[in-house]
Amino acid sequence: MVEFFTMTGSFATVGDIVKELPRPIETNYALYMDPAALLAPYLDLLAGFVETPADEVSFRVVNENGGELDPVVARNGWIKQQILTMELEKINSALCGVCNCTLCCTGPSGEMVQEFFEIPLREGEPAAFGESPVVDNGESRTRLPMDEDELIHEGLPFWADPQPTLIHWKKGWSLILPKKTCCPNLIPENGRCRSYETRPSVCRRPQIFPYILEPLDDQAEEIPTHRLRNIILAITDCPYVNDLRDEISAYIAACELEPLFMRNKQ
Repeated sequence: MVEFFTMTGSFATVGDIVKELPRPIETNYALYMDPAALLAPYLDLLAGFVETPADEVSFRVVNENGGELDPVVARNGWIKQQILTMELEKINSALCGVCNCTLCCTGPSGEMVQEFFEIPLREGEPAAFGESPVVDNGESRTRLPMDEDELIHEGLPFWADPQPTLIHWKKGWSLILPKKTCCPNLIPENGRCRSYETRPSVCRRPQIFPYILEPLDDQAEEIPTHRLRNIILAITDCPYVNDLRDEISAYIAACELEPLFMRNKQ
């Protein structure tokens, strides 16, 4: 709605638009008693609809066939991606604890086909796992975790280490959880996290992901490229995704996106 008003109205700022929104607003899916209050945490991002010229976007967006899309689509897609990421972080954080679930904190069990699970990390986040072994060399920095020509460390595949390991890949850092291991910050006795308040970004939105724009890996172009997907991915391994599937589907429909429910661990 805010995006529509920025394109059709004569408002100077997004804040002006939000102030003029009626109360309440009712849609097919929800009743919003105070839209301005609900949108307040996202004003800085929403301002991009007005304040960020499309020709200043620093990345490309392509469709499923690889055709380049309009810069306006790129800008608006990025804004939507950031807003949904923030919102889903709140939703995931509210649901994980009550389910007493540690699914995202553990490596594959013995009967699973996967040899490891990967926890991607952002700049500065490896410090949260300071006691873990580290692999950071010329070989690791030229590979990705799922490469067929897998990284060999001390004569063995990287995932053969019997403990979680921090590895610096071509795309950045990740924590690798081999079979029958768990995150070093997981407290097995109660399923809680030792570094919950400073946990990595990926741990804050574990099983429902927005994929408005999907980064393309191993790109030859210097300019980052994303594929327009317009989906929300929900991982059905997770107990609350299964229990709340209808509610999640309604949320996705309200976002005017496509649902993708799939299993991750096999």
